[in-house]
Amino acid sequence: MNAFIVNLNLSVDKTALVPSFQRGRIFRLGETITLPGGKGVNVARALRSLGLEAPVAGFASGCNGRWIAKELEKEGFRAFIQRHSAGESRVCFTIVDSRGRTTDLNEEGPPVPAAAQAGFLKKFSALASRCRTAAVCGRVSAGLKKGFYASLVKLAAARGCFTVFDTSGPALSEALAAGAEAVKINRYEFAELSGGSFSPFRVSGFFRKHCGGGLKTLIVTGGAGPTYAASPFGLWRVSPPRLPSLKSAVGAGDSFMAGFLFGFLNGCDFGRTLRLAAGAAASDCLSLGAGFINRAQALSYAGKVRVEKLGVRS
Repeated sequence: MNAFIVNLNLSVDKTALVPSFQRGRIFRLGETITLPGGKGVNVARALRSLGLEAPVAGFASGCNGRWIAKELEKEGFRAFIQRHSAGESRVCFTIVDSRGRTTDLNEEGPPVPAAAQAGFLKKFSALASRCRTAAVCGRVSAGLKKGFYASLVKLAAARGCFTVFDTSGPALSEALAAGAEAVKINRYEFAELSGGSFSPFRVSGFFRKHCGGGLKTLIVTGGAGPTYAASPFGLWRVSPPRLPSLKSAVGAGDSFMAGFLFGFLNGCDFGRTLRLAAGAAASDCLSLGAGFINRAQALSYAGKVRVEKLGVRS
């Protein structure tokens, strides 16, 4: 296998289109999209559309957890799920209005027992020994012991498996300190991680500060604005293509990650990899539901992405 996706806090994702959504009103929902989800599942779904299969690993519990495992199997994903009985896996609701604006209502999920954590690390170790890359994506599960994310990094490194993280908060800081090799976050998450406001100069400076500890790529996405990516060879600005419309931007960052993994695993140069990532994100914005992209459309938009190498002033 080329890669596997870690989505620790698996969920039941429900998405509803409510064109005239307003606060304080009652709405009778028609058809909703209900899928097993979480950021990592979205990444795996988009990566499959690009032509690469990647198994998914994470925690699941209760009736919701059984449903998640069953539906992942129906979709044809190989799933390495660590089950426990400490509550119900979370449910996440997304409401999309006619302008593509979204309102998210996301449960946290139950605390994960220590025995389940130990069991998952064994699964992770076995997968890391068979894969080139591990992408750790999404919300942190409650109850994880301090050092859990550091263990993921160290287990992967010991088996020659490249690690990419898209998470936030103390878990991301822990992974970075342990030697995470790539990080993809948004501007808000960068400000939280770095302790200061976003700027291209600060992205470059933060990368230089941490590259000695193993960091090889830092990507800070900007939604409809530019994305900035730092590597040992410099700083790049990635300007997304113009879109004819917006269905929903939910999951666009996950499809960006899928495009990045696709380019990286296929040996593309850094610029081409960033174009593929932005093209996949653009395609996701034209669909309802996270991680749904069209390969031909994503590749077409990748050709319209502008990637510039910047000179950063000190």
